[in-house]
Amino acid sequence: MVLNLEKTNIMAFLTINQPYCALTVSSKDKCIEEAVNLKFLAIQIDSHLNWRNHIDQIIPKLSVACYMVRQIYHICNNDTLRSIYFIYFHSIVSYVIILWGNSSHSRKIFTPQKRIIRIMIGAHHRTSVESY
Repeated sequence: MVLNLEKTNIMAFLTINQPYCALTVSSKDKCIEEAVNLKFLAIQIDSHLNWRNHIDQIIPKLSVACYMVRQIYHICNNDTLRSIYFIYFHSIVSYVIILWGNSSHSRKIFTPQKRIIRIMIGAHHRTSVESY
């Protein structure tokens, strides 16, 4: 097995109180670069595992799903809108939620989720969606 050194990165996982220590790994003529953020299987991972970058990456995708539902709200019934919600919105939110769901930044996901539910039920933008 041969590593592609141009695509290979190294990352040190740190706590907030831990001092930073630079890592260097070299192989013959090339060094493996250290990364602060990595994208691995559509997951943004940073060295502190705070998941802010990952959540900031998926919020625009959720906004696109809200826009799509808003555009077809008038021509679809509730079952179709529910299916579209699970296909385009829920699949994005639930992907590896076991890793990032407990993050303090995960609260940002609730805003687009409430927005798409309000669109689906035809409610005013300030209506509570707790019962849905």
